[in-house]
Amino acid sequence: MLLYFILIKQSKTFTKVLFGVLLQVFLFISGWLLCAYNNDKQNIDNYNNYSATDIESYSGYISEIPVEKTKSVKAEITLQQIKYKGKWQTASGKMIVYFEKADKAKNLETGNTIVFIGKPQEMQTPLNPHEFDYKAYLNLRNIYHSVYLKDESWGVVDKVQTFTLFSFTQKIRKQLLNTYRQSGLENTEFAMVAALVLGYDDEIDRPLLNAYSHTGTLHVLSVSGLHVGIIYMLLGYMLSFLDRNKKTTWIKVFLILGFLWFFVLLSGFSAAAVRAAFMFSLIMLGKTLFEQVETANIVLVSAFFSLCINPFWLADIGFQLSYTAVLGIIYLYPYFNNMFAFSWGFANKVWALCSVSIAAQLATLPVTLYYFHQFPALFLITNLVLIPISTLVMYGSILVLLFSKVTLVANVLVYITGFLIKIMNACAVFFDSLPFCVIDNIHLTMINLIGLYLLLFLVFISIEERSYKLLMSSFVVAVVILILSIFFDLQTKRNNELVIYQSDKTNMLAVFSGNRYVQLSDTIPDDRLQSTLRENKIYHDVVYEKSGQLTNTSLLIVNHKRILFAKDVMILSQQFINSINPDYIWITGNSLKRVKLPEFFCKQEHVIVSGKFYNKKAIACLTNVYLTAKQGAFIVSLP
Repeated sequence: MLLYFILIKQSKTFTKVLFGVLLQVFLFISGWLLCAYNNDKQNIDNYNNYSATDIESYSGYISEIPVEKTKSVKAEITLQQIKYKGKWQTASGKMIVYFEKADKAKNLETGNTIVFIGKPQEMQTPLNPHEFDYKAYLNLRNIYHSVYLKDESWGVVDKVQTFTLFSFTQKIRKQLLNTYRQSGLENTEFAMVAALVLGYDDEIDRPLLNAYSHTGTLHVLSVSGLHVGIIYMLLGYMLSFLDRNKKTTWIKVFLILGFLWFFVLLSGFSAAAVRAAFMFSLIMLGKTLFEQVETANIVLVSAFFSLCINPFWLADIGFQLSYTAVLGIIYLYPYFNNMFAFSWGFANKVWALCSVSIAAQLATLPVTLYYFHQFPALFLITNLVLIPISTLVMYGSILVLLFSKVTLVANVLVYITGFLIKIMNACAVFFDSLPFCVIDNIHLTMINLIGLYLLLFLVFISIEERSYKLLMSSFVVAVVILILSIFFDLQTKRNNELVIYQSDKTNMLAVFSGNRYVQLSDTIPDDRLQSTLRENKIYHDVVYEKSGQLTNTSLLIVNHKRILFAKDVMILSQQFINSINPDYIWITGNSLKRVKLPEFFCKQEHVIVSGKFYNKKAIACLTNVYLTAKQGAFIVSLP
C-alpha cells in the first residue's frame, strides 16, 4: 500500500496495470503459503512425522465436548506429547478418539489431559462410489487418524487441565448445556435449544433434520449469520441508552463486539458464525467511524479475514452458502423488494422478508443443487412461518439462561420456549408431509454450477444495464447448460454397471441399466449406505427402481454373468459350484471368521469377499480374491 501511494497512484496506466497484476500474484502466493502454514502436517513436531511403531504412548487434551454414541464416547484430542523410543517429547496434531463406553469415559470434560496407549488408524478413503468423503472432511480440519481405546488403555492425568481460550469457552458451553438440561428442557426441546443458541446439534433426530432440510429452513438449526444477527439486534436494543455521546457509543461498540465474539467461541467457532461476527463487527466500526458504509465491501473483507484465520474454510459448505446468501441479499434483494409497494406497513414488512428469502434462495440455488440435489419448493412459506418462531425461541432460550436461578420465572420461560419449539417442529413436519414440498434427485455437475451462476449474473446485469446483448448472452448460456445436461444424461445412460457394495452390516448388490435400477440385499441398509445409494441413483438419473431379497444362497444372473452368493461358505460343495459354473463367487467376511477353506474352494477364481470381519488365514489360499474392505466396492461394467 505504501508503494502504491508513493510511486503508483500518480503514474501511467501501464504501471498501474502491472502493479495490479503483481499484487494479485503476491496475494495468490500468500494464500498458498498460508494454506501450507495451516496444514499441521508441515509442523516438524507433528506426530505424523514419527514412525508409528516407535511411538509408545500419547498425551493430549480434549479440545471439544465429548459426544456419547451408541457404543462409545467420541472426543477430539489435541496432542501435546508423545513417548518416542522411551523418551517424552513435544508433539502436535489432532486425533479422533473413541472411548469404550464406561463411566470413566462419560465423565470426561473439555480440557482434561489424558495419556493413552493405542494404534491410531488412518482415516479410511470412501470404499463405495459417490460415498461421502469423511477422510477429506477431517483432513481439512487437520485430523488424519482415529483410535479406539478400551477402558484400561487410557487415563486422566490427575488435577491437570490444559487451559486455552477455546477449551475455556467449551467448558462454559458445557455448563450452559447442563443449565438447559436442569431447567426442565428435555429430549427434542433440549436438542433444539442447544443447536439454536450454542451450536450443539449432535442430539437432533435425523427425521427432524430431514424435515427442516426439505422445507429449506435447516439454517435455523445451526448457529449462523441469522442467529448472530438476532444477538446483534438484541444487544443493540438493550444498549441503546449508551448512544448519548461519542464516548458512550464506543463503550456500546466494545460491549457488543466482545459479546458477539464470545458467542462465536461458545458456538464452536463455525465458519458461518465467524463470517457473521466479522461482518457485524466491521459494520459497527464503519458506522461509528464513517457516515456511509459499503456493505458488499464489508462482506468481502470479512471473507478475507475469515480465510486468513483458516484458509480451509473455503471448502466448507456452510462457508460457501453463507457468503453466497449474503451477497445474494445485498445485490438481488433490491430488485425483488422494489417490485411491489403496499399502503399497509405490515404488508411491506412481510414482502421485505419474502424478498430476502427469494434473494438468498436464488443466490444459493446452484450450490444447494450441487451438494444436496434438492430444491425446497415451499421455502417462501416455510421461512415466513419458521424464522419468526425461531427468533422467539432464541430470545426465550437466552432468557432461560439469564433467569435460571429464579425458579418461578425460569419455569414459565421453559414452558413458553418448549411450547414454541413444539409449534416450530410441528410446522416443519407438516410442510414436509405436503406433496411437492421438495423437488429431489437433481444432479448438477461443476460445469453446470458455474454456468448457472454465469446465467444469473448475465440476467441481472442485463436488467440493470437494460442491455439486449447481455440478455441474448444469457439465453446462449442457458442453451449451453441444457446441451451439457443432455450430453451428461446420454453418457450416464450408457454407463451400465453392476456394483457389490462394501458394508459391514448389509450385503448389497445393485444393477444400473440406463435409468433403471435393481437392488438386492439381505437386510435394510444403514443410514450411511442409504445415503451412498441415493447419491448413486441421482448420478445415474434413475427413474425406475426395484428391490429384492438375498437369501442365504442365491444365484444371480445379470447380462449373462452368473454370480453365486453365499452367506455361509461351508454349504458350498464342489459339485454344486461345478454344476452352476459361476463367473463370480460372492461370500461374506463373517462366514470366514473361524473357517479353513476347503482345498477345492481355494482353486476358485474371481472370489469376492464383502465386509471386513474375515479371517486372513482363511483367504490366504485364494489366488484371485477381491476384498471390498480393502479395495472398495466391486464394480463390473455391463454391455
